Amino acid sequence: MNNTRFYLNLARRRQGSYTGMQNAGWCYDNYPELLPLDAGTTIELANFEGPGVINCFHITQHLMRYSDHKYFMRTAKAPRVDEQGSNELQKLTSRGLILEIYYNNQKNPAVRCPLADFFADGCGGSAKYFSTPFVEKLPKSYNCYIPMPFKENIRIILRNETSYNCLSYSFVEYEKLPSWDEELMYFHCTWKQEKFQLNPETVKPIISIDGQGHYIGSHYSIVTNEPIFKDFFFVVEGNCEYRIDGETQPSIDYLGTEDSFGFSWGFQDTFCGLRSGINYLQTKKLPFQLSIYRFRDQNPIIFHRSLNLQINWKHEFTDGKRNYQTAPRKKIWQAINNGGGWVEYSTTHYWYQSSVGFDHEDLPSWKERLSSIYCKNFF
Repeated sequence: MNNTRFYLNLARRRQGSYTGMQNAGWCYDNYPELLPLDAGTTIELANFEGPGVINCFHITQHLMRYSDHKYFMRTAKAPRVDEQGSNELQKLTSRGLILEIYYNNQKNPAVRCPLADFFADGCGGSAKYFSTPFVEKLPKSYNCYIPMPFKENIRIILRNETSYNCLSYSFVEYEKLPSWDEELMYFHCTWKQEKFQLNPETVKPIISIDGQGHYIGSHYSIVTNEPIFKDFFFVVEGNCEYRIDGETQPSIDYLGTEDSFGFSWGFQDTFCGLRSGINYLQTKKLPFQLSIYRFRDQNPIIFHRSLNLQINWKHEFTDGKRNYQTAPRKKIWQAINNGGGWVEYSTTHYWYQSSVGFDHEDLPSWKERLSSIYCKNFF
């Protein structure tokens, strides 16, 4: 991003444009007709006619409510509270609420993601407070500043798949454009969760995108109950291989997952930067948990026909020989042979593409989405 051009554009007159916004979720104030986010319901956060661009999306971190609308946080039955003041029931909503965004009356959403993961709030909403040019987590709220242009219309919905009624408030701000620029592309985001047995022979496909566009960021939540993976030893060593436009060999090949997110020598401590962050790290007890993000406003990955990402662990501890037996490799294989070595990757991907649409993977149930982290005692 050219900062001089950015500030000049901010100061420039926008002839024929105007700003608008829409509230949702909070039916206890000036808009009693708004629908509450009750258990099993879907509410509409925004519905705008184009051409336009979403430029701000704000939403609460969700609390449960009783029928008299009292907050759990203010009752004698309040759940345990962690160092940031988040209660455990609130964490249920982190992946129990699904955000979807539709463009141009399409039936298939361009964005489908659990709410907290969309805001890079990893491991069931446990991330530290952080701010980036794209998304941020503030005390009790989330904000998104990713531009989302739309030609005909845009519709944003939030689906509550939990069995709890939620206190919710959001607003979405947009700019109505005088005309559509055919050079604009559509923002997309998808999420997937996969458990697998990780060993030095693993090559794991992560995401595949068809079309023209550019990839602008990712967020991973990684969880493991394998003691040999403490401090995410070996887990972090997978090479992140990006193949562009059908390449047989990756032209972008990061030699370690920690390096692909801008870090070195593993994920040793929390750090929340503008573009790279380790916003949650828990290695003191099982399951070990890690939340990381990287955003690419300066260096998007550009593709014209396709983009494919896989993580490859086959180069680690082998010295090019399948039977090369280092001490770490022996311990990993021993854990694998004993039925261990399992990890769970929950990955969020952000990109623009010229056409609308993506074939999202089916979502596990909301209980499954959270089961590895926190919530067994609540089911």
